[in-house]
Amino acid sequence: MVKHQPLQVYEKQLCLSCLTGIYGCRWKRYQRSHDSTTKWECLWTLVLVVTFSLLLVWSYFWWEAHNDYNQFNWILYNRSGVWSDGTVSIIATTAAGFTYITFLMILALGHVAMGQQLNLHWLHKIGVTAALLTTIIGFISISQMWGTEWDIIPISLQATGPFLHIGAVAAITAMAWLVAAQIARAERTSFQVLLLLVYLSALLALYLVPLNITSPCLMDRSNLKPPPTIIGHRGAPMLAPENTLMSFHKALQQRVVGLEADVTVSLDGVPFLMRDRTLRRTTDVSALFPERQFEDASLFNWTDLRALNAGRWFLKDDPYWTVQAMSSRDAIRAGNQTVCSLEEVLRLAAQFNLSVLFSLRRPPPGPPPLRQLGQRHPGDRAAVRDTPGAGDVDPRLAQGCGSGCGPGTPADLGGEASRKRAPGERNRTAPSALQPGQHSGNT
Repeated sequence: MVKHQPLQVYEKQLCLSCLTGIYGCRWKRYQRSHDSTTKWECLWTLVLVVTFSLLLVWSYFWWEAHNDYNQFNWILYNRSGVWSDGTVSIIATTAAGFTYITFLMILALGHVAMGQQLNLHWLHKIGVTAALLTTIIGFISISQMWGTEWDIIPISLQATGPFLHIGAVAAITAMAWLVAAQIARAERTSFQVLLLLVYLSALLALYLVPLNITSPCLMDRSNLKPPPTIIGHRGAPMLAPENTLMSFHKALQQRVVGLEADVTVSLDGVPFLMRDRTLRRTTDVSALFPERQFEDASLFNWTDLRALNAGRWFLKDDPYWTVQAMSSRDAIRAGNQTVCSLEEVLRLAAQFNLSVLFSLRRPPPGPPPLRQLGQRHPGDRAAVRDTPGAGDVDPRLAQGCGSGCGPGTPADLGGEASRKRAPGERNRTAPSALQPGQHSGNT
């Protein structure tokens, strides 16, 4: 007689199938296992935890450094010579990597909670390895290029510390049931005791952390130090083009106690405000003087500098993502800014009784190009004003000239041109000293 066994009906476990399928590509029931995780997979789980921790610190760093993104872009500009917002790609890749690793961490915790064997798929292993190596390279690169910015982490923790502590306590409390389940499943008493001690030690450390937090959020008002004084660094570069009169006026509206600027001396001896070595980033020199756009800013005379526009780049590049918040009146005003002289800033500071700090850039070593001695290049559009002493050569021309300077050399021309001329006398350049492609002319 044939005995009929009733068919065994398995309940569909969609949640478990998705959990093991996404993490280890084990979609079928027979592919799952409740056995202990192998040592190799435990090692990969440790790598996943380390990657998550590093990405957490990396993401927090870029979150707190958002006020200094322009400084980082300026470092990249000095290295590449091209102005671009390099933080966009970093933030995008960091967000994508952190989201991916966090998702894998949640899946791993789900495996532990369900008692499933951890078996990370090889594609995920490649992704975790790429994220780990990229993050390590990022830490090393930032330490070399922008190492001083790491100081922002301990400073920012004074404000975010209490909130991060509350979040950490909530997270470790929520993991209590997960730890309890693992202790109940463990077969060896030594492992149970070790797991319990680790969890209780972490919990105790978190509860003792507030004893070392000196956040202003927790301190008595009478113990707080006076607020820091605010200095307008290049004016208010987030609200207006840097190192322009509009930028310094915007800084005054923020009640600053002083102004800070970067000063370069023009070829004819006029101190003006410019942070970069060249004029390419913050002016339209590439359009007005295309053949001179890579020259040092100190090799331009004041007339040529005053002809440049120093505001349209701000509206175009939007370095701080603040242009959309500007009024139409401010946008028009920003687009009409010119290169600012040090004298204008000093007069503005004296009017409001403010201090002025400035760093003075040294001119490039050696004499400037010969055509700067009064010659105009065919591509130059700005006219040179005929003012008293306009033909006098900057004293820097004498630098680098030894006893070997002879007639017809730039240093010799500088000595000839530096003499005072009678009224109406015209400045002439010796034709013998002209370079190929130049022409003799009068100023």
